[in-house]
Amino acid sequence: MTLLFLVLTGFIPMTGNPPGLNYGTAPELTDYASGIPVITYHQITLHKSAYSATPAKLRDDLQRLYDAGFFLILPTDIEDGLGRVPFDRRPIMITFDDGWEDNFRYIDMPGGEQRIDPDCAVAIVNTFIEEHPDFGRGVVFFISWDKIPFGNHTEEKLNAVLDMGHCIGNHSEDHLAFAKIPPSRYWEQVIPALNSFQRRLGLRTSGINVFAYPGGQIPRGVNAEGTIASMEFQGRPAVIQGYLVDGAVGSLKRVYEGNEFRISRIDMALYTVPRLLNWSNIMVESNARPSLHDDLPWRPTYIHSD
Repeated sequence: MTLLFLVLTGFIPMTGNPPGLNYGTAPELTDYASGIPVITYHQITLHKSAYSATPAKLRDDLQRLYDAGFFLILPTDIEDGLGRVPFDRRPIMITFDDGWEDNFRYIDMPGGEQRIDPDCAVAIVNTFIEEHPDFGRGVVFFISWDKIPFGNHTEEKLNAVLDMGHCIGNHSEDHLAFAKIPPSRYWEQVIPALNSFQRRLGLRTSGINVFAYPGGQIPRGVNAEGTIASMEFQGRPAVIQGYLVDGAVGSLKRVYEGNEFRISRIDMALYTVPRLLNWSNIMVESNARPSLHDDLPWRPTYIHSD
């Protein structure tokens, strides 16, 4: 059997107690940093709300993250052992929840033409990564079907997001908080949403296998993870990773040891990049290796045992 061991170090900064979120506990204190920040945004708008961020904040956050040495990863990179991350950068995942129109919006131009609004999330991200190719490419859009995803032109926009190199995740059919419904009803939110994707994306739906829990939490002690892991869609696992919003920087150690359905995320409407950088368990940039066969310092080390 192959075991994947990682160790980490860290603490939790003071963050306050925002409504509706239960902030995570401090990572265990050991001697190595293996934390990967997974951050999320909801609406990108000038209209202030509890979970909104302005276009200016998103642009500023991207610049600060780039300057801090991060590199964009997708859920597949966690499955693949972070092989795409350059040795001189460190991983971060950026997600957008719900599929609001301000995440991907068209604006009308003279003559009846349409173009992507430069202040919507996908345009801001695309512009930044085109200007900073060493930042990586790809963010995650978690889509719920309780409203028209992206406001209009849903099929066209979903396909365009994939064509741009981004990832689409499942955020449920009706956006019911998973902490408030029994696990026996989870399938009602997971599988119908995949059917909704299937009607717009066809075979591309096979790549939608990560799930962000509405409400940001799942209960403990009721086999919630087992229920999610057992779901299938067209002969494949319906969910292989599940994402919380718990205000924590999660560790690869915990993911690889069986917590792939409780991956931590931080809501950036309630957080700043400087505060995020106070987490001392975040992976550092690795140093150059004498040989390509040597492990990168912050990468997982495989230990074989009988």
